[in-house]
Amino acid sequence: PQPRPALERAPCFSDLASLKMGVRTLSEALQLSDECRVITTGSAPFNIVHTNKAWSKLTGFKFTEVANRSNSFLQGPHTEAKLVERMRAASEKGETTRVRVVNYDRYGTPFYNSIEIFPLRDMAGKLTHYCGVLHGEDIPDGVVPPIDRKPEELFGSTSGSSTDPDEEEETAAAASGWPAAAAGRGAGRVKRLRRGGHVTLQEALDNTEDAVVMTQPHPPYAITHVNAPWCEMCGYTLEEVEGLSSSILQGAETDEALLSELMASVRRGESSSATLVNYKKGGARFLNQVHIQPVFNQNDEVDQFMAMLHEVDEKERPPHAAPAAAKKAGRRGERA
Repeated sequence: PQPRPALERAPCFSDLASLKMGVRTLSEALQLSDECRVITTGSAPFNIVHTNKAWSKLTGFKFTEVANRSNSFLQGPHTEAKLVERMRAASEKGETTRVRVVNYDRYGTPFYNSIEIFPLRDMAGKLTHYCGVLHGEDIPDGVVPPIDRKPEELFGSTSGSSTDPDEEEETAAAASGWPAAAAGRGAGRVKRLRRGGHVTLQEALDNTEDAVVMTQPHPPYAITHVNAPWCEMCGYTLEEVEGLSSSILQGAETDEALLSELMASVRRGESSSATLVNYKKGGARFLNQVHIQPVFNQNDEVDQFMAMLHEVDEKERPPHAAPAAAKKAGRRGERA
């Protein structure tokens, strides 16, 4: 039998009472935290748009494995159907709920999951996302048996399996309780963002087409979120880069002057673009057409910086490349 790694079941935060404070906004949900957090879309099938490092330590899954899927993969034969139904009913009503349910990690090991689910709303009161805060506890041996599953075969479409995608999604829909038509992996996917203009946290987080990295808006510009296309392009996982800065992509040929100009523009509330040399994990050099812009929260305050990356051929590099600041599109004064 395959060995089952011992995953982290210690509390993801110092005191369960901290949950009483709640997570009210998308801005709060995206803050760097030792809490185990997962953010989903605000409507069925509640596909995952963000997880953090603590969530990965608890469940054993990487963000790139679960992005744009529902949380049903954590369920198993001893997951209490009544509690799952309670969570679903509360989510349909846009209510906060808390349950203690049996879930299963990546390797099929059961654990008690005390999860509180918070609805996240914009300034108009519209529900946009949910944030789940998890607390895992070991289950004593013999109480709940583990299940035998191979992590590399859990998601056929991402593991190279020959599983039919439609069949896979029907299975996932059955496990989650949502109709197959609504529970597909691509359900709720949004189109890529237009460059420039006023970009909200919701728009930036829901972008599943462009390679996106989001950071705190102040030095050292710690990374709060990267999406699956960014991970695929750069070779890093979200779990590896959370809390680091985008300097991990810099190297010998990266133009520091270009970077300084880009950051100066975005600090002024402007969007800016440039083509510069970056480096992937492992040191592979690539030409990056990067567009950086501020991202605004529900109070119209700069909450994050966002960069959209596009890998281009060397022949596309403009001579003596210089940043093209999109000032007319990005200035907040011109949005009024």
